[in-house]
Amino acid sequence: MAAGPDVTEAKDLTAPAEIDPARAAAPAEAAPAFDLDRFLAVVSGILRGSLGPGELRFQGSIAGNINRIYRFSYAGRPLGARVALNRDRFKYEKDIIKEVFAILLLQHAGEGANDRTARRIVEAMLVSPTGAHVGHAGVRSILHYDWSMTRFPYPFFVFEWVEGEVLWLRPDPAHYAGAGEDLARLHRIGFAAFYRDIFAAGREPLAWAERFRGALAPELAKARAALPAAVVARLESIAPESMAGPSATFVHNDYSGANIIVGPEGRRRIIDWDNWVIDAAELDLIKMKYWTAVGPEGRLVHEPNLFAAFREGYRRGGGRAIDERRLWAYEGLWLLRAYNFESAKRAGEVRDETDWARVYPGPEAYVAYLDDLVPEVGPER
Repeated sequence: MAAGPDVTEAKDLTAPAEIDPARAAAPAEAAPAFDLDRFLAVVSGILRGSLGPGELRFQGSIAGNINRIYRFSYAGRPLGARVALNRDRFKYEKDIIKEVFAILLLQHAGEGANDRTARRIVEAMLVSPTGAHVGHAGVRSILHYDWSMTRFPYPFFVFEWVEGEVLWLRPDPAHYAGAGEDLARLHRIGFAAFYRDIFAAGREPLAWAERFRGALAPELAKARAALPAAVVARLESIAPESMAGPSATFVHNDYSGANIIVGPEGRRRIIDWDNWVIDAAELDLIKMKYWTAVGPEGRLVHEPNLFAAFREGYRRGGGRAIDERRLWAYEGLWLLRAYNFESAKRAGEVRDETDWARVYPGPEAYVAYLDDLVPEVGPER
């Protein structure tokens, strides 16, 4: 995923800035009702200014839990826009577009520890909430982004539409091996330390064990009363302090077949970077293991051959050394998160509005996975 020719519009990404990350991370305020006609008019005006005269033709939309994708063409050019309609549901940094930050970091791959680079990007971008032309060879190019919520009351970005199918619909070992290689290249972006969130990058380091426990504790507290005692005991036995400390890595944190687009010519693009974090590489392997592909009954399943191809591609691509004990720990954390989310869906506490809602297993599947989870103690590989 070498850096593409697109760069941000003229701005100083190295200039220091006074920012208020607490405001950016605070719960999102309720936004007014979404007005599609007004939004398309705003987008049409933006494109007229950047691409010249043309007609915008709306073609439909795709639902997501946080964002909604609107597809259209402008002057015959296939484009899309992603709007954060439900950002109040988002558990990470709200009211920004993290995909922009991710692409800028991707452009610095191979430069060693990127803590100061991340700090400079965060500071500059938080005081410049609108911009244009951000791209990289491995992602979809962003033509315009705006989280100022002055022109329109939702964060949004306009992007070049990527034709193709999600990896789940292309169950070919070669594609899965390629996805592993892509992830290995992503994981070459490293940091000197871990952080609570991207606003703390380069300023407030956090021990990995503390970060991991901070993620596990609230999920376990939420599920404790409903899970079998043996499962709770197994999760309580996870002791990150006793494990080898991982390298701080740029982690997509939603790396699954739904977020990898395979084009007609076989080229892959990684999408949906909202969840990216600075964490251990093992975290990015979990969804691919348990949500490898859509099975014959229409549900996501673990597919051993495809997952093996993915792991081999990751190894061949020079990915991070994977510690099996840390991998086991992250499996426990992620399965717990999935159980809590699916339980909340079943209880009517949250709605899954994605077009893929039907393929996700129910909470009982994650209890079974947790019950089968056995600590793996082995060499790094």
